[in-house]
Amino acid sequence: MTVEAVRPDRPVQVRVALWLQLAAIVLLLGLAGLVAAYAVHYNDVITEVAARYPDEADTVSSERTGNVASALLVGIPALILAVWYAATLRPLWRGSNVARILVFVAGGGLVLMGLSQVCGGGFPLALIAFAFDDNGFVDGPDGDQGFLDALYSRTDTFAAVAMASGIGGLLLVVALSGAVVLLLALPPAHRYFVPRVTPPPAPFGYFPHGPYMICPDPSAHLPQAAAPEPPTVP
Repeated sequence: MTVEAVRPDRPVQVRVALWLQLAAIVLLLGLAGLVAAYAVHYNDVITEVAARYPDEADTVSSERTGNVASALLVGIPALILAVWYAATLRPLWRGSNVARILVFVAGGGLVLMGLSQVCGGGFPLALIAFAFDDNGFVDGPDGDQGFLDALYSRTDTFAAVAMASGIGGLLLVVALSGAVVLLLALPPAHRYFVPRVTPPPAPFGYFPHGPYMICPDPSAHLPQAAAPEPPTVP
């Protein structure tokens, strides 16, 4: 006889958590798209400024490399986290506890990274700032700095808006991830993902709370009365 788990109806905490996780996915994809858009924009700016300094090809090449590398440094983790959240969304809806654990790993890690930012580490926001930093990886070789001076002295409204949006988006993703982890850890959600197992019904002839058997015909265990002797015929 199989023992089946009784799963309660999907609680409101799980429903809200899934909507918040969906919002985090959209924000992560938007953040990755923003980083890519800025990388393309900054590359165009490099091309425009480099046309006035043909003798600084090495510095221009280093600046392009720094632009691509910093964009990948932020864009790829954002895409990976978005795919991670998206892959667990449907299993969470269906009550998969494995998917809930995967969300705890990803979301909890992101929240811890955010707490390290608050405590003074500054690593998450530094990644975003680095992606939109005009300085890139290198400042170029010593000597001619005309290209870099002209590049960094430009007023770039798009870069300022992109950096503010990127930092704000990252903070919002961290907050949403923390809310999702908290909601999925609440007792109603836990009972949904880890349903209680109900014992099988007691078979006929057994006590419901013990292993002792009850005979359906107790009279069979009573001593049998002797059969009356047939009357004698005189």
